[in-house]
Amino acid sequence: MPFLCRMNFEEYYVEISIFIASVLGGLALKDYSVSFIKGLKFKLNAQFNEGDKVLLDGEQAMIIKIGMGTTVFGVYGRDGYTWRYISNTKIESLKLEKIVDKDLHADTTEEKKLKLEKILRGEKDD
Repeated sequence: MPFLCRMNFEEYYVEISIFIASVLGGLALKDYSVSFIKGLKFKLNAQFNEGDKVLLDGEQAMIIKIGMGTTVFGVYGRDGYTWRYISNTKIESLKLEKIVDKDLHADTTEEKKLKLEKILRGEKDD
């Protein structure tokens, strides 16, 4: 006859409770630390700074505050200017583009032609 072990969980209630609490605490600490590290990584990224104008998933926005857990973007939308709070764990999955010069555009064929004519005539190009 096989040996059957009957375990009385009431005897181990305190140990089981401590184990469950430590597992849940560890998971919460892991999420916070991942968010903190990603926020620090984004804050130390020299390409993006507070005050920069960006395109956030295709919408014009401004970086208001880069926090350790959350980054705040000011978004210009159809409802006006709103603040969007985004967890730093999600920033890597967003399409984030920096607006360098909104008035900058590629020269058209006509503009290229005029510049070339000025160069050939020896005139100074603007």
